[in-house]
Amino acid sequence: MDERINLRTFLHIIRKRILTLIITVLTVSLLTAAISIFYLKPTYEATENIIIGSLVKNESAYDSQELSMLLASTIDFIKSPVVLNSIQKELNITDDQLEEKIVVQNNRNSQIVNVVVRDHDMDNTTELANTAARVSVDKMKEMFGVTDIKLLSETDGEPSVKQVGSTTLNIAIGIAVGFLLGVGLSMLREYWDDSVKNTREVEDILGLPVLGEINFKNKRGNSRNQTITKQQHEILKRSGGQISV
Repeated sequence: MDERINLRTFLHIIRKRILTLIITVLTVSLLTAAISIFYLKPTYEATENIIIGSLVKNESAYDSQELSMLLASTIDFIKSPVVLNSIQKELNITDDQLEEKIVVQNNRNSQIVNVVVRDHDMDNTTELANTAARVSVDKMKEMFGVTDIKLLSETDGEPSVKQVGSTTLNIAIGIAVGFLLGVGLSMLREYWDDSVKNTREVEDILGLPVLGEINFKNKRGNSRNQTITKQQHEILKRSGGQISV
């Protein structure tokens, strides 16, 4: 097969290998749907917000350098062993992946620190996010004497929670992956197929025009061929074994 493939050749290969493409897409899509429905658990994400410093300009407000240091210290402190051990003790859990479930985020020039928790249980996710943020605030006040730090949920209620990902999205991704895989398999089958399919390929390979073409058909499966054969046999008998075309 010529290594230089133009768009027309590509579309011709896809049309010829359309069955391979369809089977691959269906297989990958069904496999993705089965895994998403029966094996993958839904993932929930809860976010708790911590406000550091005063949002109102006053005499006790931190300067930019002090506020940056306080933000950086708080972000590091949230995932410290002191906070993680306190969370496990308060919730009475022994989760080795607790640190991986907690993600601390902070936008540039923002005094709000986001404590994001992901888990497979919605209630546990909300409780863990609230506990992690609350314990961090209490420890910052207790150990470092920081007063301008508080939870946003103290005035805004429970932390926000949402489901991450969905079965529909997973199936859509599976269809896309199956299509790309099907195209790759189609091209690979075409690359390893050295058989000649039509007269155009013969002319392209040999560089010579095709003068004629003979079609071989199974006489047993074609009643018309059987009828023609009987008629020719009768003509041979009448003409003494000679027949001309």
